[in-house]
Amino acid sequence: MRRHMKLWGPPMRKSLLSVSYSVAVLAFACGINTPAQAQVSMDYGALQELFGEPVTTSATGTPQRASEVATTMTIITADEIKHASSRSIPQIIGELVPGMDIMQTSATAFEVGARGYQQPMQPRFLVLIDGRQVFVDDYSRTVWDNLPINIDDVRQIEVVKGPASALFGSNAAGGVVNIVTYSPLYDNSNAVTVGLGSQNTVVGDAVATAKLGSFGGIKLTAGGMNGDDFHTSREVAELATYTNPQHRYITQSSVFQLAPNVQANTELTYAESKGMFADYADLVDRNDFTTYSARVGFGWQTPYGQISNNTYLNHAEASTYTAPAVALGGATDLIVSSLEDQFKLGVDHSFRVALEYRHKTFTDMNGTALLAPSAPRTEEDVFTGSGTWVWHPTEPLTITNALRLDHVAGEQTGTLPYDSFVSANQYGHDVNALSVNSAVNYKVDDFNALRLSYGRGIQLPSLVEYGFNFAFSSPSSIYSQEGNPNLKPTIVQNYEIGYDRKLPALDSTAKFSVYYQINQDIVAETALPVAIRFVGGPLPIATFQEINVGNSEGWGGELELQGTHPLGFRWDTSYSYSSVADSQTVKELVGYDKSTPTHHLRLSLGYTTGKWDFDGHGQLVTASALQRGSLTSTYNIPTPVSGYASLGGRIGYNIRDTMTLAVMGTNVTNAVTVTSPYPAVERQVLVSLTNKF
Repeated sequence: MRRHMKLWGPPMRKSLLSVSYSVAVLAFACGINTPAQAQVSMDYGALQELFGEPVTTSATGTPQRASEVATTMTIITADEIKHASSRSIPQIIGELVPGMDIMQTSATAFEVGARGYQQPMQPRFLVLIDGRQVFVDDYSRTVWDNLPINIDDVRQIEVVKGPASALFGSNAAGGVVNIVTYSPLYDNSNAVTVGLGSQNTVVGDAVATAKLGSFGGIKLTAGGMNGDDFHTSREVAELATYTNPQHRYITQSSVFQLAPNVQANTELTYAESKGMFADYADLVDRNDFTTYSARVGFGWQTPYGQISNNTYLNHAEASTYTAPAVALGGATDLIVSSLEDQFKLGVDHSFRVALEYRHKTFTDMNGTALLAPSAPRTEEDVFTGSGTWVWHPTEPLTITNALRLDHVAGEQTGTLPYDSFVSANQYGHDVNALSVNSAVNYKVDDFNALRLSYGRGIQLPSLVEYGFNFAFSSPSSIYSQEGNPNLKPTIVQNYEIGYDRKLPALDSTAKFSVYYQINQDIVAETALPVAIRFVGGPLPIATFQEINVGNSEGWGGELELQGTHPLGFRWDTSYSYSSVADSQTVKELVGYDKSTPTHHLRLSLGYTTGKWDFDGHGQLVTASALQRGSLTSTYNIPTPVSGYASLGGRIGYNIRDTMTLAVMGTNVTNAVTVTSPYPAVERQVLVSLTNKF
């Protein structure tokens, strides 16, 4: 992996100021009273090269060495990404991170879950790109095949398991994925990739960085793919909306050094995609998705600490086709502005305090309402205060505490159907939610480290669950789905113990963690209608709502052994165990208890010799069961899936230092593998040519 120490100045020149900056940023977090330069874009490469390991901000909001993070975190480096068997971020996470459950529902659609609680349109895992939320608030979900990102431009993927709401907010009740790209200020990210593969896949991606001397840098990323979806069996009714996947994206990002103590950044993104996905009703439908975003921010080093701002707008439009000519759609807008200050008191205490404002809206774009023209619009304002305190009372001991208080004020500002069970003035809701993260990290010696942590996460209901209204008909009745403003947030509490041990004799590090999790007030749709009415017509209207249905408990753990050998060998093997116990109503309506395999074994082996790279990634997964929707039955039912084994891999040949030809594939030993109740997964193979310059 290429790393660049340059901060500013002539190209390829390692400046003394760069090294001083790198030491200052990390020294700030580690308790050394050294002033730091202003930053909105951290020089990850300089810090990683200086300290010999990845550096992250995803645990506390301040820079930390990976070995000192007081949470269960996996950092996938650019080198590990290069040796993966896919260019898909969910598949890379599934191969390399213990405790993760990746559900694939089409050639390009995925759901990323952790430690149980898997479901379509996964709401529990927050996904960020360089700190900007790409998680969509309509149904609370991440549309992975729509991300405006080039995998060649990814420096590292940071995965936090367990509630991280005190730092990141309500969408991080199950964990966080932060995708960190190369900085246009500190890095030279220039690459072009073209690829051809199975399912008639055609891939093209490019990234280019332009330096503006000591003033800053601009980066432009663009690309896309075309292909066929899997042709494995699916319900006849679902075939009516079958479409092949497409993806297009373009991103511009800039960082400017306005003064020695002031940085500023800008970002513009656009992405569009279409493909098949598992929807809110556990059906497989066509989803057309368009997103764009705009962001500005600054970092200012003052006598009172490092003050920074991050302000952005996200817009997403979705059309879900439940029949060839019938689309349910909506537009989601998110405006975020945060102001934070990172400062120190004495040598041992580091603080981060922040204020944040969020404005979220979901507007129904469905023009085919059955009962009357309607345009329901749900809005929420979220006012947040948060803080983090990192205390180093002694050299080996780090104590981290974080609190976050969210005040949510919501209302229904659209026009509802005349038959609406809940009137518009009843949709107002106010919620106060407290999130907590506390951890103790004790470095026993140079080889052993122990972590104890507690997290209290908040999962707020989605905008759709709070206030969306729609209806569709069957021969005997009209089905009406209405939001419920009286929903309570789901509270997720997680208790965890982690232990890491370096094994120099094996050139490896062993990691072990166990956890116990409590989930209160889980949200699900009622099994029976909350009301049956006749409103001006012969057919009864059956109204369903989301309600709080009960609690669930989960426990388990992960064991991982990871290492490299100077002769070119690398390995990463892990075992994860997950067990979930639902209350009776949760078991009947959601079925989390069987949603994730109890046992999951991963094994990755790699070898580099000369110009050749050889990597294999195997997984052994035990049985599971998820609910599967059907257009021919009234209720969704749990569908068992037998255990399975899969094997992926990559062979790469470095034609020259900057050019690589690679063949990669997933599920290569089986033409078809049944991994979920959704359409079976076909073998996927890609031949790619990458040139970096």
